[in-house]
Amino acid sequence: MTTGSFEAGWFEPDPALMPLSKLLPWTGRSLSRYHQRCAAAHGLTSTSMGVLGVLGHADAVSHRELAAHLGVTPATLTPVVDALEATGDLARVRDAADRRVVHLSLTVQGRGRLTAAFAQVATAFRERLPHPPPEHHEIIRGYLLAVLAAVAEEAPG
Repeated sequence: MTTGSFEAGWFEPDPALMPLSKLLPWTGRSLSRYHQRCAAAHGLTSTSMGVLGVLGHADAVSHRELAAHLGVTPATLTPVVDALEATGDLARVRDAADRRVVHLSLTVQGRGRLTAAFAQVATAFRERLPHPPPEHHEIIRGYLLAVLAAVAEEAPG
């Protein structure tokens, strides 16, 4: 229901009374903050943990490819990569065929850090988040995928 140009309940402070259109981003931000706290316990940011995770699955990824995969600009990613390189968690290697391209890969230390951090963060999420019944999984997944598809387009105006 809408009132004027605002959705009714948009400014509702109680999550139990929020419309889904507000509850979903509210929940996403809360999950993001929780993930940030869990990653910080390992001296990582959410972005640096994402970098390690991507490189753990696809070693020797270019800086540009990594940025695209994480949904950030290459410039935003540079200080994260710099910090991970400084701690010895990843290595930069110039492409022999095209010196403009820099490939990033995990070091042995970085793989160990990823393994430890990911295991503990995953455990924290499993222990903290409620587990919906299996028969709800596809309903929830379908809704979330529909939301992602709906906002994948450019924002209006």
